[in-house]
Amino acid sequence: MERVNTMGNDFKNRALESKPRERIERAGSASVASAAELLAIIIKTGTAGCDVMELSRRLIDAFGSAEALVKTDLNTLRGGIAAYNAENPNRRITGLGRVKTLQLAAAFELARRGYAGRSAPAKAVMSSADAAVVFRAALGENAEKERFWALPLDTKRRPLSEPQVIAVGTLNGVNVHPRDVFSLAVRWNAHSIVVAHNHPSGSPQPSKRDIELTWGLYGAGKMMGIPLLDHVIVTEKSHYSFADSGRLGEKNCNLLSRGV
Repeated sequence: MERVNTMGNDFKNRALESKPRERIERAGSASVASAAELLAIIIKTGTAGCDVMELSRRLIDAFGSAEALVKTDLNTLRGGIAAYNAENPNRRITGLGRVKTLQLAAAFELARRGYAGRSAPAKAVMSSADAAVVFRAALGENAEKERFWALPLDTKRRPLSEPQVIAVGTLNGVNVHPRDVFSLAVRWNAHSIVVAHNHPSGSPQPSKRDIELTWGLYGAGKMMGIPLLDHVIVTEKSHYSFADSGRLGEKNCNLLSRGV
């Protein structure tokens, strides 16, 4: 009787030439593998009805690109997976429990530290225009959904990392909690932060929800001793700055121009 693969995981049945581990070994370099294949090697196994390669593709899709995925920390990774699963009930990311998500977060952190170690000192973020350039680069071609980032800065306003994705939303909004923003700031030992999100509509004007979130983040920053310098809304061609508009926190305080 022919044996049927009821698990739906056909990765082991792939031809030898298509298996990334074997191809990397033969080539002597991991550069021959795609991002999804490299991720599959780390994840190792798939789940019922979803082989490890498909699982890797779904995980990359959840964050828009491999570059964006590698920039996530543990909480952002978990949040992004949860958001993706809510929006894609027929193409869920499953099988990534506590251990695997910790392994992924550790691998991504190691990659970021290795990159930071050989990079030139980051340019200081001295204006909302500087911030918009940084966040627009992080957005790349992933402009179809709202994304919310935090950028931790040192005492000279130089970025301590690439913009960190806090949450991925929908076409019309994204849910963010100050706790997630400032836990990241603490983890990076930030002196201050700038946050941003994109508007897929193309209009940079803030909504009432954006304004309320900004005031909440400003207050949390004061309490934590990590000032929020600006909240920037970016589109493909323009940006809006709460600091420049005098709408950042109490008494219309423009922290960015005052150089806190």
